[in-house]
Amino acid sequence: MSSSTSKFDQLSTSQASKEVRINQLMDSVSPSALGARRESTTTGLTWGYYGGQMMVNGVPTDIANGTVTLTGSATNYVQLTQAGTVVVGTTRDPRYAPLYSVVTTVSGVTSYTDERDAASLARLAYGIATQAMADSNQTISQAQALCDTLVTTGALTATRNLVVPLVRRRWVVRNNCTGGSIQVIGASGTGVTIATVKVAIVECDGTNVLRVTADA
Repeated sequence: MSSSTSKFDQLSTSQASKEVRINQLMDSVSPSALGARRESTTTGLTWGYYGGQMMVNGVPTDIANGTVTLTGSATNYVQLTQAGTVVVGTTRDPRYAPLYSVVTTVSGVTSYTDERDAASLARLAYGIATQAMADSNQTISQAQALCDTLVTTGALTATRNLVVPLVRRRWVVRNNCTGGSIQVIGASGTGVTIATVKVAIVECDGTNVLRVTADA
């Protein structure tokens, strides 16, 4: 948020084509509009929403604009699933991120409350990433590193390294490989070894990967 001096390009009274600058300003903040109410397609019991970009299990995914049908004479909860689908129901679903609560009559909307929260949307999006080890050391991608959970698969003949970025964060790592352990480690420093068919929470301090929990 800007203070008394704005960082946004400003409109001026003498400026021509003001709509061009307004459209450009709106485009620059469009990621925050994911799931927002779209007035032009909202009518009666039809609720319109804006799409956008979100990470679905570590993959950048485009979510299209769309609509959902509200239930009449009820409180409706418009929510976002981990797959990037906007759904609506008359009860809250703990698996989903809240977008809006909408109160309806038999034929239309009487009021609505914006319940979007950046933190809950971020937690929803990061999901689970899977890395096939192919019996060799593997370095995860940026998209995979954004996920909260990393799952390794494949048949191993020895302990193999799952190389993670040296950034300050935690992962839940599930070794679903057969035949060998996985060492979670950065490009340098020390790492943590997780046994076959075990799961553990690890933490990188920016230099080394450390164990938070024992294998389970």
